[in-house]
Amino acid sequence: MTQKKPWRTAISRFDDASVEIAGYKHEDLIRKLDFTSMLFVLFQQRIPSAAEVRVLNAMMVSVIDHSIVASSAVTRIVSASGVPLQASVAAGILTIGDIHGGAGQELSRRLEEWVSQAKRDGVPLDHKATQIVRALREAGERLEGYGHPLHPKGDARVDAVIEVAREVDLVGPHLQLALHISEAIQAASGKALPLNIDGVVAALASDLGFNWRLGRAFIFIPRAAGLAAHAMEEATRERGWRKVASFDDIEYDGPASRPID
Repeated sequence: MTQKKPWRTAISRFDDASVEIAGYKHEDLIRKLDFTSMLFVLFQQRIPSAAEVRVLNAMMVSVIDHSIVASSAVTRIVSASGVPLQASVAAGILTIGDIHGGAGQELSRRLEEWVSQAKRDGVPLDHKATQIVRALREAGERLEGYGHPLHPKGDARVDAVIEVAREVDLVGPHLQLALHISEAIQAASGKALPLNIDGVVAALASDLGFNWRLGRAFIFIPRAAGLAAHAMEEATRERGWRKVASFDDIEYDGPASRPID
């Protein structure tokens, strides 16, 4: 009987002479693939098409930075405290959650479920969207991946990513359903609630065949580069200590001043 080894992986292997990732020689990958293509090799163990690479690259570029928001502000505060670059970036990445940057993961899961239901039941995607919105409204449930407080009228980044997907004919059922849902929301409420950047990344990730659990990876992998730029700028251009707030900015509503008996 072969003894079970303590570690198991299908991602890569190495010995003293070579390294392979998903069965491909690492030196061949270095010569022939770019970084975006390597994400398909890592996560799907296959070489992508040129069209797939173009769409995923557009997705990655679309979220690489967003000026001073939660993740970059935290990175800059940590960097200004004299913390090394990698820790400052990690601190910013830790802000990516259900509200900031991470909403797409749950949307991706639900889109995959809804598309499967529509195929199983033979329901057109626009009709499925109407059913989804009706059920959500009856339950008083909010759907993540739609609307953006900083871009209430729509986000040009979303339009650009969709345009790239259409140019290479890679608008699949998940993005189609996501867009139909936006139309159904407007029809039901009379108010526009466009797909946001988390939503479009989520929908296209599912169209590209990635597991919905990777939804946040396609936010924090590119955003790490933007955060590194913020950390470096803070360390090299600013004074070295970042003021978070003054006493005039803080409203205290705890107990009044009192002595210790």
